[in-house]
Amino acid sequence: MLAVFTLALSISAALLFLIQPMVAKMVLPVLGGAPAVWNTCLVFFQVTLLAGYLYAHGTTTWLGVRRQSVLHAALLLLSLALLPISLPRGWDPGRQAPVPWLLERLLLSIGAPFFLLSATSPMLQKWFSQTRHPGAKDPYFLYAASNTSSLVALIAYPALMEPMLRLKVQSLAWAGGCLLFMILVLACQAMMWRAAATRRDDLSAGAAAVRQGSSVPVTARAQLRWVVLAFVPSSLMLGLTAYLSTDIAAVPLLWVVPLALYLLSFALVFARRQLVSRQLIRNVFPFLVVSLALVMLSGVRRPASPILLAHLLTLFVVAMTCHGALADSRPPSRHLTRFYLWISAGGALGGMFNALIAPLVFRRIVEYPLALVLACLFLPRAGPEERARSRWLDILLPVAVGLLASIGYHLLALAGSAQVTVPAAPEDPLRDVVFFIYANAGGVRRT
Repeated sequence: MLAVFTLALSISAALLFLIQPMVAKMVLPVLGGAPAVWNTCLVFFQVTLLAGYLYAHGTTTWLGVRRQSVLHAALLLLSLALLPISLPRGWDPGRQAPVPWLLERLLLSIGAPFFLLSATSPMLQKWFSQTRHPGAKDPYFLYAASNTSSLVALIAYPALMEPMLRLKVQSLAWAGGCLLFMILVLACQAMMWRAAATRRDDLSAGAAAVRQGSSVPVTARAQLRWVVLAFVPSSLMLGLTAYLSTDIAAVPLLWVVPLALYLLSFALVFARRQLVSRQLIRNVFPFLVVSLALVMLSGVRRPASPILLAHLLTLFVVAMTCHGALADSRPPSRHLTRFYLWISAGGALGGMFNALIAPLVFRRIVEYPLALVLACLFLPRAGPEERARSRWLDILLPVAVGLLASIGYHLLALAGSAQVTVPAAPEDPLRDVVFFIYANAGGVRRT
């Protein structure tokens, strides 16, 4: 049973992350390879994922698990008519705004198959929680398997699938994967029905909730916290992708690396075993963020490799921190679909903020440092035995940075520099504010 459910989840996740770069390549001849094109595609995928999670939560709540499984099987069979996927030739935005045009074409071409695949992770985990398997009480470990498969597919596409297969063959192979996935979903449905029949779980969600009254209720504050914890890494990942492609290095397929680290953090924090120490993440977090802030404020861009590594490592640590907090606050399986719905909502909001709102509000990529500032608000609290030391570090760390800035200023003055000149950047107010804080902490005066 566990093998079938895990394989179905893994194949669905792989299909989701194979179709994303495949469709992005389909629109490449029309719109080019600018970071905004990929970010817009990613926003579409995040919003569709949110719609799929909403469908999974709503149907299991209103129909019950068994009746919902019948509805989903019927929709999967109907979606066969839409395979294989393709973007019709001759579609040209002309004078239309490219972002709305692209979103419309994605919706018409791959919206339905992607929507049904998007609902798979919470839906199959909910089905699994209704079985008699020993792991059914805490099925969240299946989310780690799903994200691991997504990571493998994301890396496999540029490394294997893209150079070896033409787009038409890729689409046919993807359609074949969908057929295999549908067979596995029907097998999962049969296993869930057989187990549910013995437990008399063909009840409405409301009756099941009454029966499981011992579960802790989910508060509005907890749900809002889930949204924000998902928003920050999503916005940071997209902001870093745009920042690296624009200001550091315009490397092809560079967007794969931040997204891979984002998925890896999900896989690690929801795994059954803790592979990365949370204590290590908590200790490294402030030093990485402060160091990266100083690098960004200095305007240094060369050598590119260590700077690129610093940005990527900070993203990974921030994602581990926020996603780890999500994993630690996961509710009982009765609220599983609600939990994933709010996580998806936070991720979609982060994508929409970066791709749709930030370009209209900011002249530069301010959303990236802004996400770093928000991430600092979610640094895990120290335990009771560490709070005194933590308070001292809160004071000593900025003082040390200020002293270093002051020493550097005076060394330059002794070397014959009359002034320390920092180029003004009136179009980037956040940079000015952060520089003002650091500069005045050490007595450096901006000229």
